[in-house]
Amino acid sequence: MEELLLVVGQSLSVYIIIIICLRLLGKKGLAELSVADLVLIVIIGESIGAIIPEEIKFSGTIVYILTLVSANFLLDKISFKSKKFKKFMEGTPVIVIRNGKVIQSNLKKEKISMDNLEEALRSKGLTKAEEVELGILETDGAISIIPLKKGEEIVMTSPKKHN
Repeated sequence: MEELLLVVGQSLSVYIIIIICLRLLGKKGLAELSVADLVLIVIIGESIGAIIPEEIKFSGTIVYILTLVSANFLLDKISFKSKKFKKFMEGTPVIVIRNGKVIQSNLKKEKISMDNLEEALRSKGLTKAEEVELGILETDGAISIIPLKKGEEIVMTSPKKHN
C-alpha cells in the first residue's frame, strides 16, 4: 500500500511538472508543436515508467493512470470555477494585429513567427495584415482573424489637441 501511495505522489509531481513545462513552451496547439516539443513529450512519457516499482508494475500503472485522470478532472473543475486559475493554466488571448498593424512585440513575446501569422491570414483568404481589423492569438495557439468589412478601410487619425 505504501508503494501505491508513493506512485500517487510521484504521479502528481510529474503531472504538475509537465503542465509547467508545457506552459513554458507557450501557446501552441498540438498541430503547432515542433519536432523537438514532440520528442520532449515522448521522452517524458517514457521516463514515467521508471517511477513505478517493478514488483507493482500493473497495479502501479493503474494507480498512476487513475491519479493523472483524477488530477486532470480536478484541474478542469477548478478552471471552470476560478477565472484566476484558468488564466494561470491557459493564459489569455493576445492581440497580434490591430487595425492593420502587426504588433511585433506581442509576436516576439509569444514566439510567433511572421510565417505563422501569414499562414493564418491565408487561411482566411487574406494576403496582408492591412486587410485585418483584429488578429488574436487564442489560448489554444490558434490565430483568429477578423478581417475588415468589404469596402471598409482603416483611417489613421492623429489625436485631437484641446486648447
